[in-house]
Amino acid sequence: MLALLAQGHGQAGQVRPLITERVDESRVITLAGNLRPEATAENDRGPVADSTPMEHMLLQLQRTPEQEQALTELIEQLHTPASPNFHHWLTPQEFGKRFGPAPEDAATITAWLESHGLTVNVIYPSGMLIDFSGTVAQVRQAFHTPIHQLEVKGVPHIANISSPQIPAALAPAVLGVVSLHDFRPHTMHTPRPEYTFTSGGLTTQAVVPADLATIYNLNPLFNAGISGQGQTLVVIEDSDLFNAADWSTFRSTFGLSGFTSGSLTQVHPAPPGGSNNCSDPGVTPTRTKRSWMRNTPAQPRPAPPFKWRRATAPPRLAG
Repeated sequence: MLALLAQGHGQAGQVRPLITERVDESRVITLAGNLRPEATAENDRGPVADSTPMEHMLLQLQRTPEQEQALTELIEQLHTPASPNFHHWLTPQEFGKRFGPAPEDAATITAWLESHGLTVNVIYPSGMLIDFSGTVAQVRQAFHTPIHQLEVKGVPHIANISSPQIPAALAPAVLGVVSLHDFRPHTMHTPRPEYTFTSGGLTTQAVVPADLATIYNLNPLFNAGISGQGQTLVVIEDSDLFNAADWSTFRSTFGLSGFTSGSLTQVHPAPPGGSNNCSDPGVTPTRTKRSWMRNTPAQPRPAPPFKWRRATAPPRLAG
């Protein structure tokens, strides 16, 4: 995410609107790259009921070429120690003002969504994502694509069966829809029962906190009393922790219990406005990775509070 970026590089000027024509529903353009490869006739099991809710879809907007160039240059400056912009971060609101869409474009797109009965829940501070909800019928009417039931390897799903379309007048400011389906990403890691294991004919030793402290020469900092105090680590996930007690087990097993300021908190963060799209997700099927992800950031920084922000992906949808 590019939510926090640098200050400097001059003052933000007025953003050039990309929508310059009247919205004409009879002139549409297809949004490429918005169709799942599983949406085939072989997997198709028929349309989803019109009244089925589709909650918290995301419309991804795009910025002007001038903004893209300025942002690319700024990112480079952020990581160049000799630059006056080195590590000068922006808040999400400041980022949206400089690199988000023109207010006129956001207003036009919002009005178009609402004209089809869709509910705009929130425009995120970056300005690049519009969170909206509706029914299958409203989505079909607005985006000219039916939502069907699919069966993929014995697992039921729903997805748009054709590429979505929008009025051509909106196309310069809209990149795509994230997303019109419920296919979820899958973890790529393989759980290991032992710290040392063999893979590809080679013996591999898994890294634990003491290893990281040695590799990155952290022990002198720890000995000087510097262990991440005053900082909070945040991980955003779509699942509750499988077992919150794993946090204590991990810390005691690897000698981190002495850093008593370390803590773990699970929260459901609310959006900056509109209806809350962050309800309790429970423990999802990919829960086995949660303990690994929770503990990995805590290894080199044993003292700071650790905040697990989790929210359910929309019931029907997943990015």
